[in-house]
Amino acid sequence: MTTLYGDDKNYIGSAIYGRQLLETSRTYEGQPIASFYGFKTNGLYQNAKDIQDDAGIANDPNKANILPGDVRFVDQNGDGVIDDKDRVYLGNPHPKAVYGINGSLGYKKFDFSFSFAGVSGVSLYNADRVAGLDATGVFNWYADQKNRWHGEGTSNNVPRLTRRNLNNNYRSSDLWIEDGSYLALKNITLGYTLSGLRLMDTDLPQIRVYASCYNAFYITGYSGYTPELGYTDDNGNNNRQRGVDVAQYPSARTILFGATINF
Repeated sequence: MTTLYGDDKNYIGSAIYGRQLLETSRTYEGQPIASFYGFKTNGLYQNAKDIQDDAGIANDPNKANILPGDVRFVDQNGDGVIDDKDRVYLGNPHPKAVYGINGSLGYKKFDFSFSFAGVSGVSLYNADRVAGLDATGVFNWYADQKNRWHGEGTSNNVPRLTRRNLNNNYRSSDLWIEDGSYLALKNITLGYTLSGLRLMDTDLPQIRVYASCYNAFYITGYSGYTPELGYTDDNGNNNRQRGVDVAQYPSARTILFGATINF
């Protein structure tokens, strides 16, 4: 983004869906559109000493409410308080590279074709995981809740289970940002052509039979349903929110069998 127009030229923000309107993205001049914005984290507090010794919350009025298993947010400006002044850019939802690989082969009466597609160097915000781990709401929990912090050393990335959440563990932060790179086999087809057939001295038409599979598989480290997210327009964000996972339905794997008859 090179220039913003209007009365407020500082930034354009956006909020995610659900029970909390949490700002996940901002568009600033000189930054990519809809860049992720929030708090940096440094794991979880493992014990009371971690909390007591953390200079980042030395002057924080909420320090007394922080408990082991809560998220350790990074104090960016060094004032000893975790607040909105500590929010920074967290990632770019636009891939650095988009690529595709297509090919076809033929051998005698067989034909084979394939199509790969992928992206790399892209970040995604897994808002659905936030909803699936936050116990303050009414959503079903993620199975990853079993890996939550429940004692010193048990976890450093899934906060403790709490209904009060006085540390606001699920605010927008890099804890919920993942690498969205993927390679997908979008289509693969195998065909066989029947020709030169005769029935009762009558030439039969040429017939090609084939089997195709669409969205055969994805190679990705992303933990959500699909890394193909695109833009979302929840809460009137006017398409300023990209790469935010609000449980979009993944592309279905489809298997087709067919025949082509040439008369």
